[in-house]
Amino acid sequence: MVRRESARKAGDYDLSLVCPVASWGPTRMGKEVGSALLLGCCLVVLLVGCGSGQKAGVEDEAQGAGEADGPGSGDQGAQVPFVAPPATGGGPVVGLKPLGKRAVAEPNLPAVDPYAVNTTPDMDKDGVEDATDNCPDAWNPDQWDTLADGTGDRCRAQLGTIAAPYIIPGSNPGLPVHRVAGNTCDSQQSEIDSYPPNTRNESGPEHVYALRITDYVDIVAYIASPEPAGTDIDVHILGSIEPIQLVERSDREVKARLAPGLWYIVLDSFNNGEAALCGGYILTVQMMAVREGSPADPLLPSGAGDVPLELPFYMEESRNTQDATSAWLWQYNAPGVRDLSGPEYVYAFTVAQPVRLSAVLQFPEPAGTDVDLLLLSSLDPVTTLTWGDRSVYAQLNPGTYFLVVDTVVSGGTMAGQYKLQLSVRPTFVYDSIYFNDYILAAVDYLYAIHGLQGYGSAVLTHDITYGKYGVIPASAPPRTMCVAAAMEVILKAMKIYSADTGDESVYDFLPIESWKTLKSTHIKAHIWVNSDLQSSGTADALVHFGMGANVPFEELTPGSFLNLNRTTGTGHAVVFIAFIDEMGHEYGFYNYSTIGFKYFSAQGGADVWKGGLDYRYAIFEQFGSPTMPYKRDIHVIYSANQDWLNTGIMYHPELWKTPLPSTTWAPRVGVFNPQEFDGETE
Repeated sequence: MVRRESARKAGDYDLSLVCPVASWGPTRMGKEVGSALLLGCCLVVLLVGCGSGQKAGVEDEAQGAGEADGPGSGDQGAQVPFVAPPATGGGPVVGLKPLGKRAVAEPNLPAVDPYAVNTTPDMDKDGVEDATDNCPDAWNPDQWDTLADGTGDRCRAQLGTIAAPYIIPGSNPGLPVHRVAGNTCDSQQSEIDSYPPNTRNESGPEHVYALRITDYVDIVAYIASPEPAGTDIDVHILGSIEPIQLVERSDREVKARLAPGLWYIVLDSFNNGEAALCGGYILTVQMMAVREGSPADPLLPSGAGDVPLELPFYMEESRNTQDATSAWLWQYNAPGVRDLSGPEYVYAFTVAQPVRLSAVLQFPEPAGTDVDLLLLSSLDPVTTLTWGDRSVYAQLNPGTYFLVVDTVVSGGTMAGQYKLQLSVRPTFVYDSIYFNDYILAAVDYLYAIHGLQGYGSAVLTHDITYGKYGVIPASAPPRTMCVAAAMEVILKAMKIYSADTGDESVYDFLPIESWKTLKSTHIKAHIWVNSDLQSSGTADALVHFGMGANVPFEELTPGSFLNLNRTTGTGHAVVFIAFIDEMGHEYGFYNYSTIGFKYFSAQGGADVWKGGLDYRYAIFEQFGSPTMPYKRDIHVIYSANQDWLNTGIMYHPELWKTPLPSTTWAPRVGVFNPQEFDGETE
C-alpha cells in the first residue's frame, strides 16, 4: 500500500501532522525530521537536455487541427465524462456487511445533535457534558480513549514510554495513515531488552506507540532507510507489553493482520555490546480494513463507507483476482464491454466535492492475466460511467462511486495479479503562489489517457488546443520524448486550470508560436535544453519566461520540474513526484533517507506498453542500484549546480511576469544530439 503526499510549497517543511499521502489515508507527520542527508558526486562530463532531432528554428512538422484530448489509442473505452451525482436511495449500503462472522468492537461514542441547545456544562464545547467528558478541557467529540482508562487521548500525556505511550489515533471513523519523526536517543526509558523468542540485544532506549483499532485491519509499519549513520533501530508489533507478546519484528518493515483491540508498535535501539545505536527515525503506519471486496462488502479506500476521501487522495495497491470471492458483476450495460463474468474486486468511495479521478492498472499485465477497470455510480441497478482495459478517467460530482477490477473470460477465466494506482483530486484548487496541483492533475490525465504509447524523438502524444489561438500539433503521435513530455504536462495543466477557473488569459501570456518552434525567443527552445540560451532544463525555461523559479533539489515539492544528468553521458527531463528511500517509499519532503526521487516523463522503448509516458524511480549514483517497486533510473548525478541537476517550480498564472529580455540569450539556437536521449534509464 502506498499513499503519496500532496504538493507542498517550496521551503515548507513543518512536520506538524499535516501531510496528506502514501497508501489508504493521509499521512501525518510530527516533530522535526533529523539531519539532512548530504549528497555529493564527482562531476565527470557536462551533459545537456533531451533532444528531439529537430534542426534549430524549424517548426514541428505534424499537421492537423482540432482537439485531441480524448481517449488514447491504446485504451479502448477510456472516456472523459462529466458525471452527474448518483441518485439517492436504492443500491447496497456501503461497508456495513461484516466479513464472515467476525466481531467488530465499536467505540462507545455519544450521539451529538449539532442543532441542540446546550443547557448543561460543556466547557470545551464539544457536545459532551463535562460530567461525562473524558477530556473536559479539550474539544474531543469522538471521546477517543486508546488505553481505555477513562482519560481521553486529547488530555493524555504522551512521552513514548510504556506508561505514557505516543498515541496513533485509531479507526474513528476511518483508517488513517500516520507518519511521525522522532529520535530514540531522546527516549525517557530503556526497559525492554529483548523480544522473545527473538534474542537480539535491544537494550538501547525505545519509543512506544499505542494503537486501538475497531475492525480487522492489515497493517504495515516501517521506518525510513537507510538510517542515519550510527543508528540501528528495529520495529516491533506487540499484542501486549507485560508480558511481551511479539507479533512481528524487523529491522525496517513489519506487516500483520490485526483483530480489534489494543496494540503496540515499539521502536527499539540495537546494542552492539559497546553502545546503544539510538538515533533519528521517520515512522510510517498504514492500515487497510479487511474486506471481501465484493459488492456487498467492498474495499474502502477511506476506511469507512460513509467517510469522504481526504483530497488530494492517492493510493497504490496490488491484489490477485484469483483470490476474489465474488463473480456477481458481469452485465455492465456499456458499449464495447467484454465478457467480464470472471471474479472481481469492488472498491467503494465517497467524494464530498467535484473531483477528477484517474485509475490505472500497471501494464503490461502478467502472462495469462486480463482484467479491466470499470467506474460505476450504482451497483443496483448496475450503472456504468466509463471503462477501460488499462485505465479510467472521469470528472465526478459529489456522491458515492464504485471502482471495479473485473476479470475477462476469453477461452478461459483470465484472473491474475494486478497493481492499481488511484488518484482523486479536487477540480478546483486555488493556490496563489504555485501551479503544482494542476501539474499533478495533468500528470494523472496524461498517464491515464496517453500513458505507455511508445517513446520516440517526437513531440506530444496528441494535438493540444491552445485556447482561441489554434492547435499545437503532435509531430508523430502517440509517441513522444522527455522534453516534449515536460512541455505537454505544462500545456495540459494550463488547459485544466482554464477549464476549472474560466481564466483564458493563460493563453495570452505567450503566443502559440512560442510552444511550436525552437527560436531562441520561444519557450520551447529553452525547455529543449540549450547551453547557448543558458537553459539547462524546464526549470530554467520557466525562469527565463517569468513563469517559475529555481529551487534546490532538497526543496522540491511534488509537481516541480527537474532535468537530470547521468554518469553515462545521457540526460532526462522529468516531473518530480516524490523523494524516495532505499525501499522505494515515497516522501513529500527531503530527509536523511533520501537516495533519489520518483518522477514522471517519457522514456523506454518505442512499442506500446514498452515506453512512453510513465513513472520511474531515479537513484543517485552513490547509492548503487537497489531494488525498487517499479522500473529504475540509475547512475543519476547529484549536484547543487543547476547545470547538472536543474530543479525548479512553476508559479501560479497570477504571478507570471514579463519574460527576460531576449538580448540575454545568444542569437542562435544549437543543434541537439538525440543519441544522448534514447529513452534508456538502466
